Amino acid sequence: MSPTIDTDEGYVLVPVETVQPGDVITFYSEERSTYVTHRATQVTPDGIVTKGDGNPSTDQASGYSLVSPSDVSGKLLTLGGSLVVIPYLGTVIGAITSYWYLVAGALAAYLLTSSGSDRRRTRKNVLRSREVVLPVLVLVIVVSVAFVSMGAVGQTEVYTVTEQPTPLPSTLTVGESETESISLQMTTSPFAHVVTEAHGMEIVRTTLEPGVADGSQPPGEAAGWLPWQPFESSSRTVETRITAPETAGSHSTSIRIHPYPATLPEGIITLLHEIHPLVAAIATVVTGVLPLYVIYWLLVDSTVPLRSSRSRLERTFGGRR
Repeated sequence: MSPTIDTDEGYVLVPVETVQPGDVITFYSEERSTYVTHRATQVTPDGIVTKGDGNPSTDQASGYSLVSPSDVSGKLLTLGGSLVVIPYLGTVIGAITSYWYLVAGALAAYLLTSSGSDRRRTRKNVLRSREVVLPVLVLVIVVSVAFVSMGAVGQTEVYTVTEQPTPLPSTLTVGESETESISLQMTTSPFAHVVTEAHGMEIVRTTLEPGVADGSQPPGEAAGWLPWQPFESSSRTVETRITAPETAGSHSTSIRIHPYPATLPEGIITLLHEIHPLVAAIATVVTGVLPLYVIYWLLVDSTVPLRSSRSRLERTFGGRR
């Protein structure tokens, strides 16, 4: 529905008894096996004709069936003739539903550490550095993992597979292959390894916009950052080859780019990513944060109250007592 509704925006769905031309409705499509939000352009006795605002033709002209009124979940709320759109709601809800265990883990860790610290402070009326550092460490890890996980960008496209070639966009001919270039915007960061994955298509080459890195790189190769390069938004163009199935119907494709902190060798990050992106995110974040905790443990006496704390290094070399 772009540009009317962007991918990361949310909306309010209200019940509808009778669909009118011009209504933006959400309905279940058995051919796509998912819910679709498109505008009703025509209502006929046989069903509803629908079309995405950014599409050149109706869904039915692309080979999809008419929408049955029984499959309509509702229509989008409008105020003053304009759709009520909530910016970034889709991104927030998607992050919470996908990584709810991170949120639950952070809350559980906070409750456990804070309750233990309260009991110790009540008993001895002192605050030790470990009672602050450990909760902060857990919080930093959880927030960093969530940040890395949400840094991935991607695109999903459903193609209509036809028996005969057609000039319509998003269509494929049975058994034939086509190439397509996909441009994705992402926020770059220093010392990052990037893993690119695709489903329903084959990645041929990945290139970066001039000024970010030179030339092209195969999927998953490090971006070649320099320490003084600033954080910035860059564009990656992925050239893909899409092979249509041997039968007419629909063909779903998706591509996703995952940036990870380069705290581990690229091969290990790729292997962890193949297990699950969350595993790779946790491993790279913990590997980057753990040395800081080790340094703290070696140099700071965590049992001494904060107001009179002194380093282990000072005591080791005969400092004041």
